[in-house]
Amino acid sequence: MTPRTERSPALVDRVMARLNRRTLITSGSLVSAGAVLGRVDLLRAAAQESPALGNTINAAITLEAFVVTFYGAARGGDVGMNDEVAQFARAAQCEEDAHFHFFEAAGAVPVTTSFTIPKRQLGNQRSFLAALLDVESLLVGMHMAVTRQFAAGGNLRLVEIGYQIGAVEAQHLALTRQFLGEPVPADRAFAQWMFEDPGEAVNALEDLGYIGGSGETVSYPGPVDRQCRGITGLVPETTEDKPADELPPAASPEPDARA
Repeated sequence: MTPRTERSPALVDRVMARLNRRTLITSGSLVSAGAVLGRVDLLRAAAQESPALGNTINAAITLEAFVVTFYGAARGGDVGMNDEVAQFARAAQCEEDAHFHFFEAAGAVPVTTSFTIPKRQLGNQRSFLAALLDVESLLVGMHMAVTRQFAAGGNLRLVEIGYQIGAVEAQHLALTRQFLGEPVPADRAFAQWMFEDPGEAVNALEDLGYIGGSGETVSYPGPVDRQCRGITGLVPETTEDKPADELPPAASPEPDARA
């Protein structure tokens, strides 16, 4: 597994251009490229100061690269998705790609961007969804570990972003269960703990045969372009980004009783 070469200096500019073309709207307000760049700079600076955090985002972008590729391979193959599953796969691939680009712009480098996907995983809709169940479970567990690393640095904005990504992965997991006709679990108050270190999720992906396995090699982002029509919230929005007119008014000073 060979890490990719470092990103070019113009990468952040290209990411910002892509994001701007998608007219990113969150909470009814246009999120400026400057605000996005501020969040990216925050994570990049923190990762440069902390090797553990650098390894964390490298693991995160590796799994995000894989899941984007996995959705792309399914959408471009002969899975035979019905309309509902096809719509879900299109939206989920776009959302995972937004996660990928956030980490990429922050300087994360995937362990690999070439993955092995056995044909049996994409033989039909059910085999695809069954495989996706394992993949999305890994992502939920990994982002729990990622958020813990963010918390260790004491930066609340990154903690919020980690939670946001994990929440979306949990939605993908629940929808996958529903499409398989399985009950969405309602017997847990908290998501299951899986990894102490985010890098363990990369090892788990390798154990499943998706890295260095015997299947067909597919490179990120897969054979089908991401389609983000109708998808919003493609960049994170934290408490610090909330418009001033939505913040509670400052408390008026108490009158001086001696006046």
